[in-house]
Amino acid sequence: MIAKNSSRSKSPQSAGATPVIRSGRASRSDGDATVRHIIAQAGTLFAERGYADTTSKAICEAAGVNMAAVNYHFGSRDGLYLILLKEVHREVMSLDFVREIGHSAAPPSNKLYLLIEGLLRATYDAKSWHIRLWARELLAPSPLLSQIMEEDTLPKFEVLREVIMELTGMPVADPQLLRSVLSVIGPVMMLLILDRSIATPIQPLYSHAVEDMARHMHTFTIAGLQAIAQQAGYPVP
Repeated sequence: MIAKNSSRSKSPQSAGATPVIRSGRASRSDGDATVRHIIAQAGTLFAERGYADTTSKAICEAAGVNMAAVNYHFGSRDGLYLILLKEVHREVMSLDFVREIGHSAAPPSNKLYLLIEGLLRATYDAKSWHIRLWARELLAPSPLLSQIMEEDTLPKFEVLREVIMELTGMPVADPQLLRSVLSVIGPVMMLLILDRSIATPIQPLYSHAVEDMARHMHTFTIAGLQAIAQQAGYPVP
């Protein structure tokens, strides 16, 4: 098994973050502590209110800093929000973790399980502001979503697509491949976006063990992918 946490980076100044964070001091410095504090407070606010309704003033009041501190470390409110979105991607499922799975020598079925299980585990983490912020961003996109999609989401999508190509034998040009990727990630996206505190027909699923959900979704997905590939005449590996 690939250790999920081995490739995560908890620091907002790690590789992949945009260079708007300007502090170059040691990780234990007052400047870095301020950066981490602002990120935590701003992340909570944006998760609760969304991009449009979270003001710079509210962020400063919550973090106990002035606007000069936000501008110094992040350049602007948008610079701070971009860092938060990138922090979400690192916290939920880092690109390094996804690529480690995709480039491993494991059978493609095992790779798919690890990706599904990793996404589900992050989605079920109700204590974190990261998932709630990402759900809000998907439902009410900010002007920064396209940049995040290109820089952080697309590379992960490509890894998942390659795993499904391994499983099905479908070439990248086959339109069924894109539909297959959507079929894999769709259920997880539904669980991510829905507010688990609201009564819905699928609300009981949030009380199920992640491992049970992952095994079910993996079994269901494998069978569906194999059926699609066979129907299209591809020799399933």
